[in-house]
Amino acid sequence: MDFLRSDFININLIEIDDVPVYVVRPKGDFEKYKTIIFYHGWGSSAQNQIFRANILASYGYQVILPEARYHGTRGELDYEDKDVFRNRICEVIMHNIEEFPKIHKYVVENLDTDDEHIAVGGHSMGAITASGLFTFKQSLKVAMLFNGVCDWKWIVDEITASGEVSYEMMRINEFMLQMSPKEHLSNLVDREMIMYNGEEDDIISPTTQENFYKEAKEYYLEKDRIRFTKWEATAHQLTTQMLEKAIMTLKEEIKF
Repeated sequence: MDFLRSDFININLIEIDDVPVYVVRPKGDFEKYKTIIFYHGWGSSAQNQIFRANILASYGYQVILPEARYHGTRGELDYEDKDVFRNRICEVIMHNIEEFPKIHKYVVENLDTDDEHIAVGGHSMGAITASGLFTFKQSLKVAMLFNGVCDWKWIVDEITASGEVSYEMMRINEFMLQMSPKEHLSNLVDREMIMYNGEEDDIISPTTQENFYKEAKEYYLEKDRIRFTKWEATAHQLTTQMLEKAIMTLKEEIKF
């Protein structure tokens, strides 16, 4: 990981209770940091997000990278196994959401965070997590969702269509249906959202996310605060162009 370190960025690994978290922040005299809490995707890890976090930090943001359960230093799964995926992904999302309050509290109280400027984001499973957190935590200023989906019924339908559902899965699926951002659109009105999906993504449906965007936008009075782009010739990946456009939007439009 040494190649990720530079003279301009500090990278520290801490633990918040039992959750490993990387803190990536620019060096310099910052009284308070605008902060982005960013969640990784299925089969990835917090460490794998450090390069992206370095880019964000170079623009003045403190970036918090929590480790999801069964990922990175918290264990391993056979991420390519379809049964493992359908049995575990909603559980991991649920645990991310359950662990967020203590992460948020620690970040505000201990990491020189400007508590009026906290964003949440993520890629894939991380974007799904971030969409739920943003829906129910009104103080979060921005959601940055890359290749995510905010209609969680789509996730549940995909899982239940491909095999038997255990009692435990059924209970977790109920949680997903109840917490789906699509079922709580009034919580999102006129809040800043950035949603980017690859047009050729065959893992997360860009059409489902686009349909969510169209429905949610109807609730907005200031319609330019919710943004969706379907990126041409792009699969299930967070590209440099996506990240560049998101940073430009944060700086120039949202003033975050």
